[in-house]
Amino acid sequence: MSHKYSVGQLVHAAGTHFADRTSGIYEVVRLMPESNGEFSYRIKNMASGTERAAGESQIRPAAGDLSRRHPQPRTADSF
Repeated sequence: MSHKYSVGQLVHAAGTHFADRTSGIYEVVRLMPESNGEFSYRIKNMASGTERAAGESQIRPAAGDLSRRHPQPRTADSF
């Protein structure tokens, strides 16, 4: 079994899972080991910059996640 999410991927964390009820879009910044049959992640809030640990069941892919797409190279016309 392996991690469902990867470093750099954007995920949504539902506020009901966290004591401070903070929800929003987070970036996966570190994969953590499996504990009690569930993989964990270190995630960083995109708005506030705060980090927290979250289990795989506490997060889901963010809608419109662009983190896995390759950026288009810039050309002289795009400046």
